[in-house]
Amino acid sequence: MAEKESKIIPVITIDGPGGAGKGTVSQLLAKELGFHLLDSGALYRVLALSVDNHGVDIKDEEAVGVLAEHMDVQFKATDPGLGVEIVLEGEVVTRSIREERVGQLASIVAAIPVVRSALLTRQRCFRELPGLVADGRDMGTVVFADAALKFF
Repeated sequence: MAEKESKIIPVITIDGPGGAGKGTVSQLLAKELGFHLLDSGALYRVLALSVDNHGVDIKDEEAVGVLAEHMDVQFKATDPGLGVEIVLEGEVVTRSIREERVGQLASIVAAIPVVRSALLTRQRCFRELPGLVADGRDMGTVVFADAALKFF
């Protein structure tokens, strides 16, 4: 997407520490506005699950980075109180990504520089019409520094 085009797609960012309620607020806001939703913190867990599902060697940083660049993932706002539905390659993985083994893998993939770079690019790709609500650390300062509205 051209930079000029991206500036006409509104982005609302909600940054903050874990447990602050940013996920709940983001979900409600996205649903109310009809915007797309990005739960950036879940991306590392989704990638970890994808690595596991595809049998990729977690020590193969290049292969993990390629997977990060091409993951088919969606975040769907559901009814209030039900949380966000996370879909990976057409399968709902909302609960699977919270498993302990996935969390352990997520910690490993999050430390890989090529993964961090790839996921930064992927996060920016969630910016689509009619708009985006992005939840997570560094959303308003790094990922979408040009966001129309930023909540910290």
